[in-house]
Amino acid sequence: MKIISSYYGSVLLIGRTNAGKSTLLNFLVKKKISIVSHKRNTTNNNIIGVYNNDIYQIEFIDTPGNIFYKNKILKLLKNNKYDFILFILDKNKWNYIEDNFTKILSKINIPIILIINKIDQIKNKNILLPYINFLKKKINIFHLFIISAKYKLYTNDIYRIIYNNLPKKKHFYSKNYITNQTDQVIIKEIIRENIIKFIHKEIPYLVKIKVIFSKILLNKINILFLVKKINHKKIIIGKNSHNIKLIKNRSEKNIEKFFKKKIKLNIWIKIK
Repeated sequence: MKIISSYYGSVLLIGRTNAGKSTLLNFLVKKKISIVSHKRNTTNNNIIGVYNNDIYQIEFIDTPGNIFYKNKILKLLKNNKYDFILFILDKNKWNYIEDNFTKILSKINIPIILIINKIDQIKNKNILLPYINFLKKKINIFHLFIISAKYKLYTNDIYRIIYNNLPKKKHFYSKNYITNQTDQVIIKEIIRENIIKFIHKEIPYLVKIKVIFSKILLNKINILFLVKKINHKKIIIGKNSHNIKLIKNRSEKNIEKFFKKKIKLNIWIKIK
C-alpha cells in the first residue's frame, strides 16, 4: 500500500502598506479573506489564511503594513518559526521602511522569497535588472518573482517554489480551515471595503460597523453603521439613497460569494 506523505509550512508576508500583501494573500488562499484597498492601513491585525489540498497545507500570515519599525519587525520574527518569508515590494517606492526590512532580513536564516509587485505599472522594464542587482546586495534571496498580484500575472509559480521546499510534516489545521477571521469579522471587512470603495475621503474610517444580527443559516444579516455627524450620514446614504444602495448590493453579493449562500443584508445608520 502506497503511503502518501503530507507537507506543511508557515509563510510570513511582509512589506509596506499597499505593497499588495492582501491581494496576494487572497490569491494564495484562493479565497477573499483580507480587505483590499488603495487607501492606507486597511489591514490592522495579522490575518491567517490557509491553503489546503490533500498533500500540501500552507499557512500564510499577512501582517499590517504599519509594521516597519525595527523593533516591530524584530518582535514579529521573534519566537516564530516561519519556513519562508514573502517580502513584497512596490518597485515605485523605497525609503527607510524598506531599509528597515532589509537590514533585519539580511541577518536572519529564514529563506526569503522576494516579490516585486505591480509589474503592470512598470512601463520601462529595463529598470528591473539594476533594481534586482541592488536588492541582491541588500539581502540573500532564496527566489525572486516579478508579478502583478492584482492581475494575477506570474503568480502561480510561487506555489511551485513553496511546494518543492516544504518540510514533510503533519498538517496543523483541519482540511476545511481557511482563516482566523470570524464570520462577523469577514462580514464587517467586506462591508468596510465597499464603504471605502464608494465613499471617498476619510469618512469610511469614521464609520463604526456593528453586526447586530447574523445568522448565515437563516440567510439574514443586520448591520448598524454608527457615525458621529449628520452630514456623514447624508453622504453615506447619498442622493436618492444612491450610495447606501451601492454599498448594500455589492456587500450582499460579496458575502454570498464568500459563504456560498443567498443572504439578505439589512443596513441601518445611527448618529452616535
